[in-house]
Amino acid sequence: MSETKKIDPRTEKRREAIIEAARELFCEHGLSGTTLEMIIAEAGGSRRTIYELFGNKDGVFEAVIRNCTGRVTKIMRDLPISEKPLRETLIDFGENLMTVLTQSDTLRYMRMFLGEVPRFPHLGRVFYESGLMTGRRLLKEYFEQQIKLGRFPNHDPEQAARFLVSLIKSDYDIRQLSFVGWEPRTGDLNEHVTLAVDMFLAGYGLGKPITDQTETQSPQLRQAE
Repeated sequence: MSETKKIDPRTEKRREAIIEAARELFCEHGLSGTTLEMIIAEAGGSRRTIYELFGNKDGVFEAVIRNCTGRVTKIMRDLPISEKPLRETLIDFGENLMTVLTQSDTLRYMRMFLGEVPRFPHLGRVFYESGLMTGRRLLKEYFEQQIKLGRFPNHDPEQAARFLVSLIKSDYDIRQLSFVGWEPRTGDLNEHVTLAVDMFLAGYGLGKPITDQTETQSPQLRQAE
């Protein structure tokens, strides 16, 4: 039972408690390593409650994924798109995007979910389009606005958003997912985002050409790349 029914506040509170407990257990033990008994021990209630609200353990997992997707979506929707100059706005957006993608909770949700995608392919699309794609859609809308104002070349705004997000993300997210314990430094992330934005703008004929960038990069960033 993946969708929330019209239920009374007390039952809704119980449902939220089950999702909260299950999320932590799934992150730690995975789907196969988590039992209904473990969820009940953490959240209270009974098997009957879980069956009535979610159907079975897979239903609990689906509710957890939708809950995690909602959390990521909210953060993404709150990413600032300001009225500052173009370059400054893109740098602000990139720094906030990287903060979201490298948060420990985001990484935990990704690790939990990626291993179960083959069993829940419909949720893969939900997680990707409703969560991870939200930031790209915000950029697309921003570029559409900038094109109308004559501040950005009249090229495909969706492609521009895709290019910029790819430059900003680089391999930081997959590196953190695979190299457990590795974390980027805030200063290195800021420097990386600035360089990515400058490369993007130069590619669209805006800003100064990128020359001798490695001479001004910090040693930590050069080593990370």
